[in-house]
Amino acid sequence: MPLRQCTLANMSRIVAVVLGLTLAFGLGGCATSSDGATSSGSQVIPTPDPALIPPAPTETTTAVVASTFDDGFGSFVFKVGDGPSWCTITPDLDQVICEQNEAAASYQPIPTPADCTGSYGYQVRLFGAKPETGDYAGFVCSTGQWQDPAGAKTLAAGSKLTVGAITCSVKDTAARCENTTGQFIALGPKVWAVQN
Repeated sequence: MPLRQCTLANMSRIVAVVLGLTLAFGLGGCATSSDGATSSGSQVIPTPDPALIPPAPTETTTAVVASTFDDGFGSFVFKVGDGPSWCTITPDLDQVICEQNEAAASYQPIPTPADCTGSYGYQVRLFGAKPETGDYAGFVCSTGQWQDPAGAKTLAAGSKLTVGAITCSVKDTAARCENTTGQFIALGPKVWAVQN
């Protein structure tokens, strides 16, 4: 190839690369974040539909015998109605954790905190009493399932289970667990809630 053609061919490639990079950077600045991050870098947590949050159980909610859900290792595990979620009440830790697989959740993803290297937004915990540090309730940074629900019995919709300071009830496919001082969590495929 003659020198002049080589130079023109190289210049054409350089111009194409520069234009491509300019467009990529220019359009990249217009993209929106899919994880709820705002332009200032702070994260926005999506708000669940309040109509989907199960209400507190009433006196007419059927109370079940807790020992039915005893896993034999000091915890009480139940599947949530006909849904994909399950909960584990652990009296020794004075807590309940409700969880589900990520694929089961149809609510908007919860932004993962910077210090969490695991999964976030699919396990939620409530303590029976105020812990020494932190809140009564909140999401847990997860690196795997807290409990295996394979052998767990189902807590049917319209039922409630009380172990220590924690009462859990089910409406449709969502669980609501609350403590005696009014804090609660809820989790199901369509909704979550944390009330401190």
